[in-house]
Amino acid sequence: MKTTIKCIFMFFFVLLITIGCNTMKLETSSEAYNLINSHYGSMDEKVLARKTVDISQYSKELDNLSAWQEANNDLGNYDRPKVDFHSMFSNEEFSSIIREFVNQSTIQQRLNKNKLNGNIELNQKAKISISFPYVFTNNGTKYALMYEEIYEGPESAAGGITLFRFDDDAWEDIFYLHLWIS
Repeated sequence: MKTTIKCIFMFFFVLLITIGCNTMKLETSSEAYNLINSHYGSMDEKVLARKTVDISQYSKELDNLSAWQEANNDLGNYDRPKVDFHSMFSNEEFSSIIREFVNQSTIQQRLNKNKLNGNIELNQKAKISISFPYVFTNNGTKYALMYEEIYEGPESAAGGITLFRFDDDAWEDIFYLHLWIS
């Protein structure tokens, strides 16, 4: 009897470890959708290219701290606040979220290059779509990530990642990484 109980325990223990070691899948939440709808839903048009930087000029991966810091510096003195990416990326959970978010977003974008995808279509005429809104907390501060695409024709597509921060009881878009996929 002891051997059977021990075997059952070991089976569930190994199963739990196996599940925990698998790549995490980011799930969207109703809070994320509410954020996106409130932030962009009332706009007639969204100016996608404002205060952006083309991250494709960097050889580093998007989940690399240096790429985000370089892009942030290139933005200069726009009205977006500077972001302390060093403290964010010192948190392994934040780095893992960024890495998985980037992987899921860019893969999805490339698979659907010539058609609209995403969970929210904001403006059919402008052909804007949003996918993978995700809300998380890092060092007591709430953040949200959003991947966004715009299609200017059958062979021209652009996408980007917006980072939001919840501060003073309101969401603020603090950073945008611009990706051109054509």
